[in-house]
Amino acid sequence: MKNINNTEEVALYVRVSTEEQAINGDSLRTQREELTKYALANNLHIYSIYEDDGFSATNLKRPALQRLLKDVEQGKINRILITKLDRLSRGVRNYYKILDILDENGVFWQTVFEKYDSSTANGRLHINIMLSVAENESAQTSERIRSVFKTKTENKELISGKIPIGLKRKDKKLIIDEDKKQIILDAFQFYKETTSAYQTFQKLDLKYPELQLNYMRAYRILTNKLYIGIKETRYGDIDNFCQAIIDKQVFENTQRLLKKNARKKSESNSGGYIFQSLLKCAECGYTLGGKFYSKNCESSKYYYICKRHHLAQKCSCKTNFNEIKVEEKLLREFIPQLKKYIANYEYKENHYKQMDMSKEISSLENKLSKLKELYIRDLIRIEDYEKDYKEYVSQLEETYNQQEKIGINISDNNLDTLKSIINNNFLSEYNNFNRMQKRRIWLSVIDYIILDKDYNMEIFFI
Repeated sequence: MKNINNTEEVALYVRVSTEEQAINGDSLRTQREELTKYALANNLHIYSIYEDDGFSATNLKRPALQRLLKDVEQGKINRILITKLDRLSRGVRNYYKILDILDENGVFWQTVFEKYDSSTANGRLHINIMLSVAENESAQTSERIRSVFKTKTENKELISGKIPIGLKRKDKKLIIDEDKKQIILDAFQFYKETTSAYQTFQKLDLKYPELQLNYMRAYRILTNKLYIGIKETRYGDIDNFCQAIIDKQVFENTQRLLKKNARKKSESNSGGYIFQSLLKCAECGYTLGGKFYSKNCESSKYYYICKRHHLAQKCSCKTNFNEIKVEEKLLREFIPQLKKYIANYEYKENHYKQMDMSKEISSLENKLSKLKELYIRDLIRIEDYEKDYKEYVSQLEETYNQQEKIGINISDNNLDTLKSIINNNFLSEYNNFNRMQKRRIWLSVIDYIILDKDYNMEIFFI
């Protein structure tokens, strides 16, 4: 390497990855201090400090690195100072991509904690060896850190990340923030009342102006699984990660409605459809899409079509379902099908409560035990063992599933709501509702409706 003189403009490059931050703390500050100290001690002029915070050395698309290389190409820098070679690169391939740019522009690099000489063949060989070792160590470190993170997460320890409203950190755990818990309860209550994420945001912003919410923050509140105690990670969901603020069924109903009400790239009139996302084609099972006809305001009509037929010709359903006819049919079918649904539900509930699967489970477990004993004694062939084993395990799993239904409370929280609809005879008031109110009513009680070309329908309740 050439000696540095006073006329050179030097760049200080510092980098730390997110994983390294978790282990080493504020190493960025250490790198800045050491490089600055070296530059001042050698009477060097610091052109700029380039800092990549939270970027891996295996990634060349680091913002500060790209800015540094751009300044190199523009002739603003003579030399780059780094604490160690692995701050610049941990892989041979990426190192030479960077080096090509530096060589083309006559710029050299120097480490202050290590001694490298890239001007000789032996020096370049030494650099290649050290980079190969660093590349291997980086892979091993990443694996080790991921393992540590996974263990900490499974132990319900908070590692990093922004803590959502309504929760707070205590002893590396997430607990409910009682002072802000009501914000979350209000958010889900507002959405239940409006079935609109935007109106929920408006109500929250009006009640809690100090939060300075925007629409996306309000939307994230409605979709954050931490509010039901579930932590989403790259390794899968962790149940009971923290105490829940929102009831699980309330959360799931909210997600279902959010999905149904999601804005799609379609006609500007799509928001006016009463049954948007509720109707499914009896032929292929696909959700029916909206089709709007309008010569003038008085003759505007809403229709539903099977887009699998109209766009791909993969369904035989050619019907244009008139929304008025769908609505009339639903009003005739709704109460009879609802009464039938409630009766079937209550029958199944009583039936499951009377069942006792313990004897059958015990019998199957004994059969598995005896089968294993026969195989160990070499009294049956491996083929027979595997065949019988799979059969018994399948039967046992089915029996366990039935037993689980017996053991849990299967009563539907919406059952009382459905019964109240019958008792209050809401249909007598239905015609006084506007289109949005009608849509909210159906979304609150119906999951979906199977509709055939003759307007026959099967209603599936929530």
